[in-house]
Amino acid sequence: MKESTSGPQFLKRSAVAALVTGVLVGLGIAWEWGWAAGSGFAASLLWGLADFGVLAAILRILTGQGPRSKTVLALLVFLKLVGLYGIAILLLWKRWFPLPAFLVGFSWPLFVLLLRALGGLWWGKPRTVS
Repeated sequence: MKESTSGPQFLKRSAVAALVTGVLVGLGIAWEWGWAAGSGFAASLLWGLADFGVLAAILRILTGQGPRSKTVLALLVFLKLVGLYGIAILLLWKRWFPLPAFLVGFSWPLFVLLLRALGGLWWGKPRTVS
């Protein structure tokens, strides 16, 4: 079976790939620039993965692939806008971590997703999954 660049399995595998590579990159950042930068990258990486998961759940509800509950949708939107964005603003405002590490960590899951999606175009046909 060929792996598609759309669908829940592709997104789950991209999230796992972002987490695994993010841990390695975070350790490299901590080794080179200190633990404040490494932990800032890790915190924003986890935030980015949580945001990605909530956004995927919202999109599943809106496209009819998930539960059609307006209450669940409202709670997820509230969690995204108030909870996750509130945490991000608080962490940026308090300046506990360096800003460049935060910016790289926030964008890491999207970067990995983009690389995985473009990989099929770069190397030709998608790999087969057994």
